[in-house]
Amino acid sequence: MNKMLELKILCSSVETKVLQLAKAYQQLRKDNAALKARNKELREEVVKLKEEKRMQSEQIVKQKLSGKANAGDNTDVKRKINELVREIDRCIGLLNG
Repeated sequence: MNKMLELKILCSSVETKVLQLAKAYQQLRKDNAALKARNKELREEVVKLKEEKRMQSEQIVKQKLSGKANAGDNTDVKRKINELVREIDRCIGLLNG
């Protein structure tokens, strides 16, 4: 009889631990889902900030070119325009290729 009691106690202990593990597992799944959602939000924010940075850089270049054009220094402006034309030609070549 003593062995039966020990087995019942052991089974009860195992059952309790399994329930605790299941509960912990469910909580970890919820935490993981929340972290994945936050990660997605942050990645989207990074993309948005990169785009803003790119646009601001373009704006700065435009302002610099505009300032130089007004100052009468056309060599840098022509060089920049040539760079942009070459970049456009390269992109067209990639699209056609």
